[in-house]
Amino acid sequence: MIFVTTSCKVHDGLTRNENQHQTQIVLSEKNYRIIKYVEGDATARYYFGIGGGSSKRGLLARARQNMLRNAGLIGTSRAVINETVETQYRQVFFMTEVRYIVSAYVVEFYNPETGTTPATEESVYVLDEMQPSPTETKKGITAGVTSNSGFHVGYMWEFSKPNYNLLFWSTQINLSNLNTVFDHEYTKIIENNLAIEVPFLLGIKLPIGKKNQWFLKGGPTIGILFNLNSFETFNYGSVPFIGGELYSGFQFGKHWQVGLGHRWNIGYYDYDYTKLSLNYLF
Repeated sequence: MIFVTTSCKVHDGLTRNENQHQTQIVLSEKNYRIIKYVEGDATARYYFGIGGGSSKRGLLARARQNMLRNAGLIGTSRAVINETVETQYRQVFFMTEVRYIVSAYVVEFYNPETGTTPATEESVYVLDEMQPSPTETKKGITAGVTSNSGFHVGYMWEFSKPNYNLLFWSTQINLSNLNTVFDHEYTKIIENNLAIEVPFLLGIKLPIGKKNQWFLKGGPTIGILFNLNSFETFNYGSVPFIGGELYSGFQFGKHWQVGLGHRWNIGYYDYDYTKLSLNYLF
């Protein structure tokens, strides 16, 4: 799914701007002064075109509400003029992000003959969401069982960017105990082994409701395999190995994850297994 989607992506993080201008007030006399420039914004994210939590009209109204709050019109003789609506789109894999930015100039009316000229104020700008965001790191523990009567325990890390919360990458240090098959001179020998594994996984998370998520992650894994058998002829000590892993499951709230995955070995040893895991993120 990741390969197909990324190959169809045309632009990553492209922003397209569409401006619409509306004049709200006709100014026919020199009884006002422009005192500042203000902006307000609202953003929604859609996954496979679904979600966002707000329609186009509602999103635009929320952006305009934020702009008017920054203008400070209540209880004053102020008004906004030259209102501008800017629309930004950004596509990242399965996610489409839509952002409306409403901007305007604030004028304050006064009596030129008897009143004091209004003082200018500091303009209010929204943050540029295209700026790189800091990396968020989550840590946790993982444990589970394997299809060949084994078990695994480990420590895990997840890394993500707030602006791209659909995507994440993770790594673990797993200690696994399981039985493996070793082909030796036309004979298959079942061995008991202990392994230290370090997978490097790239993943996606899609929301299910407000608190839960479905995730899919996969990538290469490396490690060391330790032979626990007492047979001197076939006791090879320890050997390095490489492989691949594909893993899918659900995250419930902020802490609990449950998933099912499969691990393939690349090399001489038949070190393949399916695993069921329960993870807890701190």
